[in-house]
Amino acid sequence: MANGILTATFRAKEHLHAKSSYQEQEGIRLFDLEREHYFYGRIDEEGDTVILDKANFLQGVAAVKNSTNLLVDFVADAFHSFKANWRKAVKYKFDKKSVYYRDLKVHKSYTYGDLDAEYTNYMNILYQDFVDNYLFVDRRFEKIKNFKDFVREFLRYTLRICDKYPITKTGFITSAHCSPFISGLMLEISSEQHGLEHIGRLERYLDDKNYNLWVRTAAKFGFMVDKNAPWRLVFNIGSGWPPEDVSKLAGAQLFMAQKGISYENVMQYRYFKAYKLEMSNLQNEMLSLYRSFYQQYGTYEEEKFHVDKNGRCQRVKVTHIRQDREPPPIWIPGIFTIAGHEDADFTGWTGLQNDGEVLDTAWIQKRLNSEYWLRVILKLRLTETKKYHTPHDFAPMADAMVRKLKHFGMEEALRYINNLTKGYEVTKFNMKGKNWHGVSDTEYKRRHKRALDMAENPTNENQRPLTGTKNFSGR
Repeated sequence: MANGILTATFRAKEHLHAKSSYQEQEGIRLFDLEREHYFYGRIDEEGDTVILDKANFLQGVAAVKNSTNLLVDFVADAFHSFKANWRKAVKYKFDKKSVYYRDLKVHKSYTYGDLDAEYTNYMNILYQDFVDNYLFVDRRFEKIKNFKDFVREFLRYTLRICDKYPITKTGFITSAHCSPFISGLMLEISSEQHGLEHIGRLERYLDDKNYNLWVRTAAKFGFMVDKNAPWRLVFNIGSGWPPEDVSKLAGAQLFMAQKGISYENVMQYRYFKAYKLEMSNLQNEMLSLYRSFYQQYGTYEEEKFHVDKNGRCQRVKVTHIRQDREPPPIWIPGIFTIAGHEDADFTGWTGLQNDGEVLDTAWIQKRLNSEYWLRVILKLRLTETKKYHTPHDFAPMADAMVRKLKHFGMEEALRYINNLTKGYEVTKFNMKGKNWHGVSDTEYKRRHKRALDMAENPTNENQRPLTGTKNFSGR
């Protein structure tokens, strides 16, 4: 039965790809989320996972009813122009029975896949499983007496599953659990459902006599049509590059140039590298989860067993004692402190007194705090990416990471982790047919040649000089 379903699914997919492939037009790239462009808008040209700067560069677009839909600013401009052009085409050329006979409005876009909201909801689901199931095995909930205990137990839980359910935001972004709308480059102009059960609707879009016009017009304004869902448009930031004449920009470059950016620097000016934010992301998420945990379970019942004075087990007495958990730590950026425990030894994760006064050892404690969280991130990323390692392998990697921290700072330590665990450079950016946003053959050949040259003859551009080293005993 299962084999029959899988065979039918495979054949249906092949049928759809064949149907969409025969309609492909020369010089126009279609989008394929399933087979080629899964990481599109999620990683940059260096293979680093990226996060959209939503605070500064999201812009509203014409949406259905009273909904709010957002896109990256230059994509919103392109869509407005596309919408106006399409309205004229529909008015004079279209049969009203066509599925493309419509005034373009956005049904789904960034709002449908807001990264922060998606990640929070995802982590809350894992947290609920952690609380409802994991902690009640062998009374593990008794082991959590404070925030530090909570982090330890939650990590033990997550390390069992994070190859399939990643915990870091970097891992989440590149997983199947994350919405493709997070890039701000994707939108849908219909509320059509996806999946093989809706294959009839999909074929209506592919068989419509206006399909080719839809694809050509979308390309004119910098958009790719998704071959698996023609009502989905994805902005092709590589279209129109390199421009033959800067006075005659076309495709995506026309709209990006109006914002002072181009294909070469769009990732630099509209996105952040996710690994740079991983420390604060993880700390904030753990603290938020512990706050929820403390509000729900501020106390716990500890079970104790008592034998008689002669040590005979036949007369065991069981008592249950209600205990209070420690409240969540007060958050000071980068450092945790716990009210009422200023003199306690929190080696590795605190450095300030309750009133915020810096202790003589504050810098040392802060450094240790950073080392602890970096080791957590390193372990999580290695496990999430299935990079095989033993405890013996982990130790030298952690030591190298700490040396980066001491001599070059936090960003270099996080970069070191990222470089160990990303692994996308060649497979998604240099292989023909797998390009991340449809670059030309010329650009592909240039990248491929450069990659081979770098592999055979590494240049100094990837070497970091040992200058400006921070004084380890300084601030």
